[in-house]
Amino acid sequence: MIGQPGGLARVRAGTERLYWQWQEYRESAATREASALLVSGPEKHSGAPLRSLYFGSGNNQAYVLGLLYDEYRIEEEHRHLHAWQVKNWVDGYRDKVDFVIADLPWPYHRLLAGRGFLEAPSWVNQKLQLSDRWPEVLAQLRSSARGEDLRKIRKHGLEYRIVHDEEAIRRFYDEMYVPHLTNRFGAAAYIEPEWKVRYCAENGALMEILREGEIVAGQVLFGDRQSMQLLWAGTSGGEFGQQSHGVFPALYYFGVLHAFDGGYHEADYCGSRPLLSDGIFQLKRRWGGHVYDGWSRDTLFFLPTHLGQANLSFLSHHALIARCGQDLVGKVFLGTEPIRPADVARVEQVYSTAGLRAIKLYSLQPPSPQAIDAARATAGIELVDLSCESQPAAAYCRR
Repeated sequence: MIGQPGGLARVRAGTERLYWQWQEYRESAATREASALLVSGPEKHSGAPLRSLYFGSGNNQAYVLGLLYDEYRIEEEHRHLHAWQVKNWVDGYRDKVDFVIADLPWPYHRLLAGRGFLEAPSWVNQKLQLSDRWPEVLAQLRSSARGEDLRKIRKHGLEYRIVHDEEAIRRFYDEMYVPHLTNRFGAAAYIEPEWKVRYCAENGALMEILREGEIVAGQVLFGDRQSMQLLWAGTSGGEFGQQSHGVFPALYYFGVLHAFDGGYHEADYCGSRPLLSDGIFQLKRRWGGHVYDGWSRDTLFFLPTHLGQANLSFLSHHALIARCGQDLVGKVFLGTEPIRPADVARVEQVYSTAGLRAIKLYSLQPPSPQAIDAARATAGIELVDLSCESQPAAAYCRR
């Protein structure tokens, strides 16, 4: 069992944390090179033509272009640029394209902050606070986790064990972690270098999920002060979705149980993409994850220059998590449909998440009086009427 570090171990854990944080900042600041791509193709959901400018380091290029397109062509490509040129590129192209995306690492993200873009961390953190009593921990989970997910774990006879040996860690990286991410995310997969995964597993632990004695999944656990971080996970065969047979709920359940037994005050589920509808975000939400704007090396900036068909489709299909001052908010866009009471109820049920200041519903039509009453009666829901805005696309980003 991984116990909460104490004495010299706690000092070491704190020192290592500061060292890795410094390394992240140093590497981020050193990422000065950028590229500019002029991209065109049918928008992913509507098929309407969409022309966009991508400017950035490339760290999230495959991810953001994958949100916009299934297929696209690059009309122009400009490489070996500098991150601090972003304002010139954005100002030069915003009247020539339908959509602008900037992908900037710290500290260069400050160049666009407060300039009318929707600003989102490339990753948001999700954490579960652990009390001293197990029933109180379980009470924080959503009913679907306490019911459906736990039934799957019992049905498939899943168990766990903690290992530290080098062969198991190497097998996890080569046969579970890398194949799983590659199969699930393709070109958008962000795969950590082997040395980093090995270091955390060797100094923390590797949790293996077993079904009838066979290893079906694994996850790296790393204890840091009061927090147990549930880091990188993978499955044997790279399975996901319905084929996983309760494996992913088992990773969260046994990870949380292990953190609780170790005396930690927090289970850190780490990063998820800034989309309320993202499958990983939703799974962590089921398991009681509160949202935080923690360390995210990169910041994503989105700017629809108008609300034509392609942009309406993109915004309607992506409920983004955005920065609003020092807080995070959810943005749900309903397009040309007026907001109804049923929309308020659905958003509260499906997206409401601790840690968000509010979830905002946007529409190009005035909300019905009944929807206004429903929003007033529902904590954390705000309605935004874009029908009276002279520039609704800009208002969507700004408000």
